[in-house]
Order: sequence, then structure tokens, then C-alpha cells
Amino acid sequence: MTLPVPYSGAPAYNGPDVLIGDVRVDGVAIYTPVGVWPIQGSRWMVLSQPIPLTTTAGWGIGLAVTCTVLGVIMAPFTCGLSLFLLFGLFFLTAKTHTMSGPLIVSIQSGPYHYMAQELVYSPLHAAEALQRVNFAQALANR
Repeated sequence: MTLPVPYSGAPAYNGPDVLIGDVRVDGVAIYTPVGVWPIQGSRWMVLSQPIPLTTTAGWGIGLAVTCTVLGVIMAPFTCGLSLFLLFGLFFLTAKTHTMSGPLIVSIQSGPYHYMAQELVYSPLHAAEALQRVNFAQALANR
């Protein structure tokens, strides 16, 4: 006769996984490419260096080219060549504002140190990455 194996319960919940660059964090450990470290008592520092970029909008370039083509086609029939070309130049003033650059996260857990890097491409992405770092810091302090 075999004895039944007692129910030991569900495995302990370690919390959600958080990804910061190439580092994964759960409620127990920090998983880096160079090793696994305990999260308890770890310190996190963030260096954000995004560069704002301003470029001409793609739709503005497309509409400017369309107005130029229409102006050249309509030139023999109307005196409005200059109006189409001026209207096309107006579309070239449309700008898009983006950002690009690294968000560098320094992680120290006991004697171990690692620097993770994540490229941010918008202000919303930068804010979301900072929230993930703050969540990981909160896990380290509980």
C-alpha cells in the first residue's frame, strides 16, 4: 500500500516579471546576463540621456510633392502655378517631435553591479521605463 503525498500547496507567488533592458526582475531575484542576484536590498540608479529630434513630417513631404506635381500639370491651363507651389511649401513647415537615446539603469546588489541599457523613442516610453525601474526598486525595499 502506498501512502498519499500530502498537498504542499501552490508554489510561492514571486510577483510579476519586469523587464528593464536585458534584465528581468521578479519578487525574489534579479536575472542579468552575468548571473542571478537577490533583489532584497538592491539599489537602482537611472541615468536618462534622451535627445529631442525635430524632423519634417512624412505626410507634409508627400503633400508638398503632390502639390508640386499638380502645379506643373496645371501650369499650361491656369496662371496658378505659383499658388500650387506656395501651397506645397506650406506643407513643408509641418514638423514632428520625437526623442531618441539611452536610459541607463545601474543595479547594485551586494558586491554585484550591472548596468542595463534601454533605448527610449518617445516621452511616454521613457516614463513607462522609469515606472518599471521604480517598481523594481519597490520590490527591493519590501
